[in-house]
Amino acid sequence: MVDHDETTTARRALGRRLAHLRKHAGHTQHSLARLVQYGRSSVANTETGRQHPERPFWTRCDQVLRTGGVLTAEYDRIADLHHRRHRHRPADPPGSTNAAAWWESEDAITARRSALTTATDDDTRLAHLEDEVRQAIAHNERCPPATLVARLRPLRVCVDQLMAGRQHPPQRARLYTAAAHLSGLLAALALDLRAFRVAHAYAAEAFDLAHTAEQPDTQAWTRATQSLIAFYTGHHRDALAYAEDGLRHAGTGPHRIRLTVNGQARALAHLGDRNGVDRAVGRTFDLLAEHPSDGQVSTSLTLGPYCPTRAAANAATAYLALGHTTHVTGHLTTAIAAFDTAQLRGPQALSRLDMATAHLQAGDPEQAAELALQALALTAEHRFESVHQRTHQFLTAAHPLRHHLRIQDVANLLADRTQPRIAPPAGLRSPT
Repeated sequence: MVDHDETTTARRALGRRLAHLRKHAGHTQHSLARLVQYGRSSVANTETGRQHPERPFWTRCDQVLRTGGVLTAEYDRIADLHHRRHRHRPADPPGSTNAAAWWESEDAITARRSALTTATDDDTRLAHLEDEVRQAIAHNERCPPATLVARLRPLRVCVDQLMAGRQHPPQRARLYTAAAHLSGLLAALALDLRAFRVAHAYAAEAFDLAHTAEQPDTQAWTRATQSLIAFYTGHHRDALAYAEDGLRHAGTGPHRIRLTVNGQARALAHLGDRNGVDRAVGRTFDLLAEHPSDGQVSTSLTLGPYCPTRAAANAATAYLALGHTTHVTGHLTTAIAAFDTAQLRGPQALSRLDMATAHLQAGDPEQAAELALQALALTAEHRFESVHQRTHQFLTAAHPLRHHLRIQDVANLLADRTQPRIAPPAGLRSPT
């Protein structure tokens, strides 16, 4: 029979070994906790034998500390000791106050107590998840999409681990909200990498998560992202429907501007509804007055309201689709300067391509081609599906001038970039 004290002693020894290996690797309890995605208190309590985490904790410690698996192997040995102790424990005599029919095991009670103390750990991991998602949204349009996808993959693991837990209700709502933002961001990145079916799947998952969390603001944000994906996959009526449903969820929240100008106005333009575009753009600028700008350029997936610069650029895109260029050049000149200052590669390129189209319509192919070439140069190391499509639209508009040397330069540069195209990361391929 395996004695209970033997298991306890072995667990404490394993905790001390973890502490020794951590210090030898130059980690504090805090830095190790962050890398294995547990709270510092979990590491501290494990090292003193007060807490007994499950196998995934030891596996991640082995990976971070590069131990060759010694911690996991010792955990498995202790788990086997524990199992044999319970298997061979003699039955309590009838009528005993310790009979199994009356009482739970001490280990079960201890485990339940430990579950209550994981709230602090979950807060730490949730804060890490929320911060990483916010940073990724800020870096979107600055970093190549494939780079961001690689950064976000570990967060998917973190989400799955947290969802398998038993958080308190407020933590659960935070988890589902952060997960919705993560899936929505991955949807937008999949779109840029031409993984269209994956993009639709991530976006649908994002909305379901927001719906489960009962967070109308997040539902509005995810509907805006679904509208974006539908727009760039050519489903303009779906893009309009997503935007309108998003507005129903948005109420008086910050996402009304994005849903109105990025969702409604641009979809209506491609459906040929000039009056609808006028109404949507008018509402957009009314809404901007309700959300004073801090002078910063908002990101495309911002969790706050769209800024005047981005709203003006979206309005210009809508009117260009209708062939109406009045005031477009003025909006785009201001937008280009602001996007250049913010170093947002996607908007820098898109606003130049829209300006190029405006110059084409004004009869200036030389300046139009120069702007288009600038746009492609700005995104040479990136893969933005929006830029790819907008360049094709520019070349379609320039078709009567296809023999113009500079227009040919644009066509040749786009062809060089897209054939062969760099494959998206594994797991983001699309048969579409």
